[in-house]
Amino acid sequence: MAPALLISVLGAALVVPGLTVPAGSFVAWLRPAPPDLLDQLATGARLFKIGLIGLGLFLIVLSRLPIWTARTRAATESAPSARSKPRGRLALAALVILLVVGSGLRLYGLDGGLWYDEILTNVRYARIPFGEIVSTYDSQNQHILYSVLAHASFRLFGESAWSLRLPAALFGIGSIWALYLVGRQLASRREAVLAAGFLTFSYHHVWFSQNARGYSALLFWTLLSSWLIVRALREGRPRLWVLYAAAAALGTYTHTTMLFVILAHFLIYATAVLHRPTEIAPGRWTGLFLGFGLSGLLIFQLYALVLPQTFGGTLWQGARNTVTTWKNPVWTVFELLQAVDISFPARVVAIVIVLVFGAGFLAFCRHNLMVVQLFVLPPMIGAVVILALGHPLFPRSFFPAIGFATLILAGGSMEFGRLATRLLRLPAAYGPRVGTTLAATLIFLSAASVPLAYAPKQDYLAALRFIESMQRPGDIVTTVGVTTLVYTSFYQVDWQAVETLEDLNAVRARAARTWLLYTLPVHLQSDYADILASIQRDFQAVKTFYGTLGGGTIFVCRSDSPPAGAAANSESPRRRVY
Repeated sequence: MAPALLISVLGAALVVPGLTVPAGSFVAWLRPAPPDLLDQLATGARLFKIGLIGLGLFLIVLSRLPIWTARTRAATESAPSARSKPRGRLALAALVILLVVGSGLRLYGLDGGLWYDEILTNVRYARIPFGEIVSTYDSQNQHILYSVLAHASFRLFGESAWSLRLPAALFGIGSIWALYLVGRQLASRREAVLAAGFLTFSYHHVWFSQNARGYSALLFWTLLSSWLIVRALREGRPRLWVLYAAAAALGTYTHTTMLFVILAHFLIYATAVLHRPTEIAPGRWTGLFLGFGLSGLLIFQLYALVLPQTFGGTLWQGARNTVTTWKNPVWTVFELLQAVDISFPARVVAIVIVLVFGAGFLAFCRHNLMVVQLFVLPPMIGAVVILALGHPLFPRSFFPAIGFATLILAGGSMEFGRLATRLLRLPAAYGPRVGTTLAATLIFLSAASVPLAYAPKQDYLAALRFIESMQRPGDIVTTVGVTTLVYTSFYQVDWQAVETLEDLNAVRARAARTWLLYTLPVHLQSDYADILASIQRDFQAVKTFYGTLGGGTIFVCRSDSPPAGAAANSESPRRRVY
């Protein structure tokens, strides 16, 4: 069957259910509709029907356009010569080794304790049926595609920390491969392998690959879609644009910040069409219809069911977030600098990294600006939009840029190699060797920080076991802030949640000793300032449980007296809690 006819049949197959199946049937097939969501689910089902009709008609019209028979340009790279084949096999062997080692690094220790966002994903999304997952968007913590994959992992392997994290680990491994692919399109084979090496032995990449959230998947879709659009712009093949649309849509279904990547891609595409029309011709409009038009329709279709919930309040949830510190760009920059410090704690090494990165950045500005555009545009657009909406600007928002950052580092190493050969008056052939040696040294230094990624992100379980070992009859254990959901919904212990200072004082009044667990002090300072003041004044720190998550240390503190006796006992020394 010809591609045009196949697409036309597929379009008709989408239009028919969109016209004939009642909206209520879609909802009934997916899930029982709770009263508070009935109207939103019904509206979402109607939008889903409209999307089916729109997508089907789009495909029918698309099948009749001449883009399927348009001539496409040949790939810019010529067929590999006999001399380049051994190098290609060597690069492939190196990539296979990196993938094997990277798999081991990301699967090792996957069953460690979960942190708050992972627990939220487990309790609220991964456990519920498929139909409820795809029709629920009550929090920005819902990364829908990841929740679906985590649910599937639970069904296959049972509920555990490692099965919850398994999709993240697999996407992390896949992103090493995807980085090599895009690196081969934008840089040399050597630079692509070195960039994959930087990513393989990156502390932060291992950390996010063992984080049951959608960020490693977002990186994978970012790199894969970037590889596809670079090839599509060069070759003009309709198939590449269709694959691009699918990757962009799945990336957005993983995390909505993928829209920033798509917007950056569109700017790159529009620039190419306007300034290089002869190179993009004859299929320059293919990308508009097959790439961006199709991806937009697919994204609408995937989110149609939950759009009423999204615009019902979830989209603006971050703007109402009261932790003003997290909205401060200065805080974000400081956290990003700390991230560099983790991977390269030695100041001299950090300075070398900055210089190498700068050299690579300038080199790509001169020779291949697209690398710089793919690195700069998505986070820049994202930062502007996030701050404009009043959302917290977390450092993880910039994580998808790590792939192009490593490619720039690899390019910078090659630049230093060329500079060293000129300064030392060595043959030019020594330049790549010197650059590779420099990159390998930096990769080795980065690898030294990888074991730190296996420490608990937040050690809730150790804090629980400590309390159980220390608790005496008459003691009452309390939780405040995010620790409440963790211990009541996930660990299901019978501890007392406190929301106000009055709640805390009431517990202290009847307890022999009052234990209190909290984390993220900046969150307590914002939302529970009076409770935090009481903790600092009336409680003593008993034990802290460090976590690799910034601010994620679990504090266990205790008060041995009721509120009225706090002043009387003020002469006894107490350790201040921060």
